[in-house]
Amino acid sequence: CERNRFGLKTPDKSIGAKGRGIYIHKGRDKQVDPEVVAQMETIRQAKGIKARAVPDEEVEERLFLPLINEGFRILEEGHALRSSDIDIVYLYGYGFPPAKGGPMFYAENYMGLPKLLERLQFHAAETKKKQAANKTLLPVDYFEPAQLLLECVQAEKAGMKAKVPPGVPMVDAVLGAKKKGGSKL
Repeated sequence: CERNRFGLKTPDKSIGAKGRGIYIHKGRDKQVDPEVVAQMETIRQAKGIKARAVPDEEVEERLFLPLINEGFRILEEGHALRSSDIDIVYLYGYGFPPAKGGPMFYAENYMGLPKLLERLQFHAAETKKKQAANKTLLPVDYFEPAQLLLECVQAEKAGMKAKVPPGVPMVDAVLGAKKKGGSKL
């Protein structure tokens, strides 16, 4: 943006490009702009970051786990009443894949809350290691598990899942029990 590069909206006659941003557009062809690659390398070196191949699974976890974790925080703080409220917002407002049922449904029914907790803790520890080794990185807390998630996993381990009526998410059952003063179902 600082260099007025907005993709196809900004032609660059000096190099015969119909548009310039991350890519140089010439006709229907596009190629990565070497200046962008050089700038990325400069930033990487300044921050002490080494380039590496990132597996698809890690990309998915780094994108979706903080989103799910934030859903737990939203419920904790009372900004939403039910986990399905969060799912509806992400399905219709943000285009979350409908086949997955929303982030909260996905977490409980596809991934499992214990695995979600384990993966968040793993990424939180990795992030702390990276920040300790490289002071140029900004501190982040989005991998720190929400308290409600910890309580859900603890309740699941204590056998609460068997007491939850069919169709009621574990998250909502734990949240309801908390609101009623910590009573178990």
